[in-house]
Amino acid sequence: MRWTLPARTPPTKYQPLLDFLATQTGSDVTLTFAEIGAIIGAPLSVSAMTMPTAWHRTAEMHVRRWQEMGWRARYDRRNQCVHFTRDAEGATP
Repeated sequence: MRWTLPARTPPTKYQPLLDFLATQTGSDVTLTFAEIGAIIGAPLSVSAMTMPTAWHRTAEMHVRRWQEMGWRARYDRRNQCVHFTRDAEGATP
């Protein structure tokens, strides 16, 4: 399943991650920084690996998109990963 951005929305390098999340059937998934980099086809930026706000700040287009899909992200620097949890309602695109 491909979750598509609205027509006037510029593309995001995180589209492959959005597509990945759209295929998940469970309520949570944990991805290491390396796994996210493999999914998006590029290493994560330093800010994505060091700043928690990169994963929940709604000023970031990719964050708004996965939140619209019903996902919330929790940054875990110690374990170098991000925990994605689907809202109870599980919004659908």
